[in-house]
Amino acid sequence: MATGWRGQAVPWESDPDLIAPNLKQLGEQSVVFARTYCASPKPELAQTALLMATFPHSAKLDEEAPVKWKTLAPDAAMKAFEKAPFAVQVVFGDPQSVPHTPVHPRGNTPSADEPAARRELAKFYGTCTAVDRELGRILGALDKLNLAQDTVVAFTSDCGQQLGSQGLDGAEVPFEESVRVPLAIRYPSRLKPETRDLASQIDIMPTLLTLCGMEIPEGVQGQDLFGKMPPEVAFAEGQLGEPDEWRMLVRGYDKLIATPRAEVTHLFNLAEDPLEMTNLVHDPAQKLKLASMKAQLLVEMKRLGDGMDPSGLRIR
Repeated sequence: MATGWRGQAVPWESDPDLIAPNLKQLGEQSVVFARTYCASPKPELAQTALLMATFPHSAKLDEEAPVKWKTLAPDAAMKAFEKAPFAVQVVFGDPQSVPHTPVHPRGNTPSADEPAARRELAKFYGTCTAVDRELGRILGALDKLNLAQDTVVAFTSDCGQQLGSQGLDGAEVPFEESVRVPLAIRYPSRLKPETRDLASQIDIMPTLLTLCGMEIPEGVQGQDLFGKMPPEVAFAEGQLGEPDEWRMLVRGYDKLIATPRAEVTHLFNLAEDPLEMTNLVHDPAQKLKLASMKAQLLVEMKRLGDGMDPSGLRIR
C-alpha cells in the first residue's frame, strides 16, 4: 500500500509523467480496476477502512480488524516471504524521492497555480518512482522463491491528493484526484489479466480473503470483487464532523456530491467531463438524472447505516 498515490497516475492510464516499470509489469499481469474509490480521502481513515472493510462512519474506535496480518516495510516483508504461508501488508514509508522533471499539471489546474503545482508534482512522481523500485524488489523476491504463481499480490494506495488540481492541495475533497486510487490484483494461478471498472477500497480485504479460500467476516461492508455481481455504484465520504462534510456517489460515469442530509452540491458526468470542470447541478436538462442519483444515494446511505437524526447527531 502506497500513500497519496492517486488513481490517475498509473501505467494503464498512460500517464506521461509516471516512470514505474515494475508497476507497469504488474498491471500487465493483473486484473486492474480502472476506477477504484477510497472510502474517505484522509490517509488514516482510508487505511482503517482498508483493514476493516467498512466506511469510517461505521467504524468503532475500540474495534479490532477482523483479519490479522503483519504490516511490514519492504525488507522485513521479503524476509517474511521465506516462511509460507504469509499474509503481509507492505507499506513503503517515505522513500527517497527521485529527481523528476518535467511534469504536466492536469487541465483542471488554474494557470496561476501551475508553478507551485509543477514543483509538487515533481516530488510526487519522484516518490512514485522510488516506491516502484521497492515494488520491483518485492516482486523479485517472490520470483526468486518461486512463489509468484501462488501468491496474491494487490497494489493500491490509501487515497490520492490534489497537487494543484481545482486549485487545491492535500486531499479530503470529493474530486477524482483525491478519491481515486490505483488497484491491481495479481494471482497468476487463478486470475487472467484484464481491465474492470468500478471498485471500492472496502472491497479489497473481502476479495483477498475469498481468493485465499477464507470466509468474509460478518459486519464488513465490502464485497468480493470477483463475485457474481460486480459493483454498480461507488460511495465515499469526507470531512467527517466538519462543516463541509460530504458524501459522494458514482453510478456509471455520473457522479453526485451532497451533504450528509443529501442536499446535492455537485453533479458531474465523468465521461464528458473527466476533469470535473462543469457542475451540472443547476442544469434543467439534468433534473431527472439528479433526482435518480439522489434517490440512489439515499438508498446507499441507508444500506450502509449512514444518516443523521433531526438534532444533527449521527445515527450509528
